[in-house]
Amino acid sequence: MNGNEETEVNELCIMDCKPLLTYAGDGALFSSLQSLLVQSLPQEPAEWRRSYGRPVKSVYVGASFVPFSKETLPKEGQWQLIQQPIFHIYWTECSDVDVYKSTVRDDIENWLKTLNQHNIHDWMIVLVETYDIKKSNKLLPRTTVLDKIRSDFASKHGDRCLSVINPIRSESKSADSWRGLLSRVRLLLLSAYNRTLIRFEEVIRDQRERRNEQGWSFSQYFLLQEEMAFVLEMLGIYDEALVQYDELDALFTQFVLNTNVGETPVWLSNFQGPLESWSGIVLAQTVNQTQRMLLRADRTSLLEFRSYLFSRQCAMLLLTFKPWEIAQRSLPFLHNCVQELDILEISSPPGAVACWVFLCCLEVLHTCERFNDSGQVEAYSLYTASLWAYARDKLRDLGNLCGLMPGHEPTSEQLHTVVGLSAGMGDSPPNGTQPSPTDKLREALSSKEAFRKHYLELAELAMGTYKHIGRIRSARLIGQDLAAFYLSLGEPQKAVVFLSDALSTCEEEGWKKLVASTRLSLATCYQTMQDTERYVKTCAVISCSAELEMDIRLKYFEEMMNFLDNVKAGTLWVSSLNDCFQLKSVEVCVEDGVLIKNSTIRVRLEVESLFPRTVNCRRAALSFSEHKDTPRLVAGSTAKSGDPPSRQAGGPRRSAQNLTVPQQVVDNGSCDIPLHRCSSEDMQPSNPALLRLHMVEHLDYQQDKSLGSANLVSPNPKQFLRRTDSHGKYRKVSTTTKADFSSALLADNFPLNPGKNVFIVTAKAAEKGLYRLGQLSLLLTCSLELLSPVLSPSVCFTVTHEPTSVTLNKGESDLLAGLEQDMVLTVHSGSSVIEEDTCLKLRTSRGLQMQLKSSSEHLARELIVYLPETQPFKTLSVQLRVLADQPPQKDSTVIEHKVMLSCPWASEEKTITLHFQPPFMTTFRLHTANTRKFAQVVVSGLNIQMLQLKKPQLVPISSQNIQLVSMNPSAGQDLVIGNGLNVSFMWELQLPITGPLEEMVPSPPPIKTEFTMEYSAILNSETLETEQKTLLYKCSFEIVDYKTLFVVRSRVEPAKGSEFCRAGTMCHLQLHVQRVNTSPHSSLMYEVLTDQTMWAVCGKTAAVISLDSVERQHVTLDVMPLIGGFLPLPLVRLSKYIPADQKPSGKDRKIDSHSLTSHPRLEPFSPGQVYNCSKAQQVHVLPSTTASVTSDSSLP
Repeated sequence: MNGNEETEVNELCIMDCKPLLTYAGDGALFSSLQSLLVQSLPQEPAEWRRSYGRPVKSVYVGASFVPFSKETLPKEGQWQLIQQPIFHIYWTECSDVDVYKSTVRDDIENWLKTLNQHNIHDWMIVLVETYDIKKSNKLLPRTTVLDKIRSDFASKHGDRCLSVINPIRSESKSADSWRGLLSRVRLLLLSAYNRTLIRFEEVIRDQRERRNEQGWSFSQYFLLQEEMAFVLEMLGIYDEALVQYDELDALFTQFVLNTNVGETPVWLSNFQGPLESWSGIVLAQTVNQTQRMLLRADRTSLLEFRSYLFSRQCAMLLLTFKPWEIAQRSLPFLHNCVQELDILEISSPPGAVACWVFLCCLEVLHTCERFNDSGQVEAYSLYTASLWAYARDKLRDLGNLCGLMPGHEPTSEQLHTVVGLSAGMGDSPPNGTQPSPTDKLREALSSKEAFRKHYLELAELAMGTYKHIGRIRSARLIGQDLAAFYLSLGEPQKAVVFLSDALSTCEEEGWKKLVASTRLSLATCYQTMQDTERYVKTCAVISCSAELEMDIRLKYFEEMMNFLDNVKAGTLWVSSLNDCFQLKSVEVCVEDGVLIKNSTIRVRLEVESLFPRTVNCRRAALSFSEHKDTPRLVAGSTAKSGDPPSRQAGGPRRSAQNLTVPQQVVDNGSCDIPLHRCSSEDMQPSNPALLRLHMVEHLDYQQDKSLGSANLVSPNPKQFLRRTDSHGKYRKVSTTTKADFSSALLADNFPLNPGKNVFIVTAKAAEKGLYRLGQLSLLLTCSLELLSPVLSPSVCFTVTHEPTSVTLNKGESDLLAGLEQDMVLTVHSGSSVIEEDTCLKLRTSRGLQMQLKSSSEHLARELIVYLPETQPFKTLSVQLRVLADQPPQKDSTVIEHKVMLSCPWASEEKTITLHFQPPFMTTFRLHTANTRKFAQVVVSGLNIQMLQLKKPQLVPISSQNIQLVSMNPSAGQDLVIGNGLNVSFMWELQLPITGPLEEMVPSPPPIKTEFTMEYSAILNSETLETEQKTLLYKCSFEIVDYKTLFVVRSRVEPAKGSEFCRAGTMCHLQLHVQRVNTSPHSSLMYEVLTDQTMWAVCGKTAAVISLDSVERQHVTLDVMPLIGGFLPLPLVRLSKYIPADQKPSGKDRKIDSHSLTSHPRLEPFSPGQVYNCSKAQQVHVLPSTTASVTSDSSLP
């Protein structure tokens, strides 16, 4: 396996390299086309279709041309692919066949023979022609030069011979042929690379399979496979070039790991030499030829080889625009290199590896910043944070090694170490606009001030990046190191900031031991700063930390008490109560189960003291404030058996027990009834792991519809598949703000022993309302006040002050008009005492009367009720009888009445609205039988209350000489109405005989009548037992248009010559209209209304007739029955016909002049004025003769 030839160039840029092509033939011709060809080739991509099913790549192909010679052709075994010509082209512009045969053919033959001798099959012959318009008109020769070339040299590869028009001499005619040449060159060039790389891959595979043989060298194999990566990089396929380097990385790592279980290869021992240089990686686009020459000579160290390989991987990642992946690979790369140094037992000076790691970290970080993209900041920040932290750790190790940490001075030996480390770093890269990592490290190791500057800078960058990506714990860990660093510098005020942040995070995470140790560090800082307030607070918390030893707790307890005893008078420090005490339960107690104004509120508190010794509480205060929102009643809460009836029945007074959260079991034998209780279990937040999951059933069926499996799945798994440590904390740490203690329950001077303590705080009840307990304050000695957060869940109590209320309630059934009804006057005393003989005055609206049920007085519109003495929260009921008049009721409208109530404790009258339902309603209807008239009154029941009706009468009250003859039975069963039951009564109108004077009256005047009947309520629906008291009902009706003016008769007759009407045959409709009483309307219009499925009217269906001079009119119409059977006669409708611009007469005179139009109009008659004698009559129609013939012909 041969290596690359040495060169004096130390840096090589693969991107500047282009595929090498040779040109032969007419050199002057090619020289004229070379610049255009080189410029045009890379302008368009070409598809590179590779073998073995590899994906198609789009490649921009460039080219660099050299003259053809045997020296430039590759020798057997030489695989410097980017330095060897890969494709060969012969150029000629011979257009004469004879010239071609004499000279050009021999030259091409010699050229191809040379290529075949070197086993080269990638070539192409280009014939350049000059376009001549004069020759184009002549006849074409039988054989051209291109045909001869193809027949002589490319009989099987015609695509390798191409004719192109010279673009220099004829640009307009050569565009298509020139485009075809470029496409053919790109395609054949990529085919050449495909063929060459296939052979090269076989060589690489063969060399890799010999890796266990003696004399095999990884260095030579690395250089061989890297040539493949060079070619892929030159063609712009950077991702596959990266794959080549990744394969070499994995192979070398496997060799190193195998040394733990087997023998070390000879070639690997070359990497085990002691470290003499630890310069960091250089991430550039160029290839370090110096490192390649050292690798070829087996004189490179492990770190140098690893640095070179990683830099080439990073170069490929930068070309693929993935700087974030460089940061992702960096930390595993560094850890892997450090591990390989240990595996291979490579000796190195102290601090050399730390220097190398530091330089590598900074180089990667500077590269990520240089290639920064706003869309990739989030991606690589996830990995740069660890790199900043790793660089800080290594700089700290170097500071400890070289005596640069605070509190130390460097010795002469440590100074020599710094010099040696600086020498091993090598020189900084030239032409650097910014300080290189090597410059920064040298500067950091030069002095303590420089070291401090760089160390703090790296720590801040690491912390800031960790916070940016949400890794707060890692940032707090660095903060603790910074706190120790500042303490060593004698700056505790800066250390406090980082320790406080770390303390908050540890408290949020529930890391109690870390919390305790951090507080010890904070106490040391506060003591050094002489911050007495914070030191005392921290001592109090430390003395209550169960994670610490008892002697430590007692020490800080004594420190706290000593400072509190010696503090100046008037000093008050406020701290959190939860760090020193645990509130176990809060219980509101009150006598008699109710709180009223000026009564004593007692709240029982149970707290657990975490102090190691007894402390004296000067004052305990529990704040409370009025809660404006409506209290939420707890489901399942029930009233006690000892409660008043109004409370058990859900009266207006709310029991404080209904506000309990959660509802507690109350001992009936206890004198103190808890209104509200909250324990420590209620104050604990709910465990998210115990929440009910929303799951649904999911069935999977097989192809044969049989059940395959049954699963339980969640429709929203993201809801609970979340990281608890990132999205939610178990306990949020927040600062405690002191609430308003102007309203508070107090207790003074009592001891608090270690463990559980019970005490009671009291206060006077203020105004009525719902009050919520707020914060608990414990004052120790006279200077330290401990505040709890606001109690959660809310602990409430209610101060009751209810006014006296009066309500008027109906009985079990609805209120009915026209019947005496029972009502209840309810008086609730509220929180006041009602004195004896207190009077209530009730005044009703017109039509409503009432009386006391126990009184014998008559019903009246005004009533005075005297009340007995009533204690607070008692209810008094007074029975009343009311009667609402039943007005003439023609519909089911509810009757509304009002009661005005005057109370001595209210300044204004209270209006109570009562709604009475009518027990029945009456409707009137006038019926006609020719000229006879009948009046019908229907009584309809509207309520379930049954009523018995008696003595119905309908009497005319107008002056007309009209008689109403009753047609109702005088004896028989009782008339009963109820809900859904109706009773009808009927009278015949006997009108006076019309005289000559009355004939002049255009229309008769209306008849006013009055309907009366007696009714009584039925007490028993089975026996029909009624009340003894009978009530009278009256209702007036007005009868109008009660004379029959016209009588209409119609009949259908068959046509002449027929005895019967037959379907489909014309018939005659005989219409007779007769005037029976005087009418001002003599012009009438008739309309024949038919069912179109039964009758067809031939001719007009409507017309105007006149009865001016005659009393009777006869009209004949042609109609045709459409079907057979008994058909109803066509309906005839008669209307008033009013000619155009005729003034209305009679009652129609009310129509104003605006209603007059220039068109005639129709007006309908009132019901009963037109009587149709033929209504509902039928005529027998035979089937049509056609249907009969058809049915007969179908018979056999």
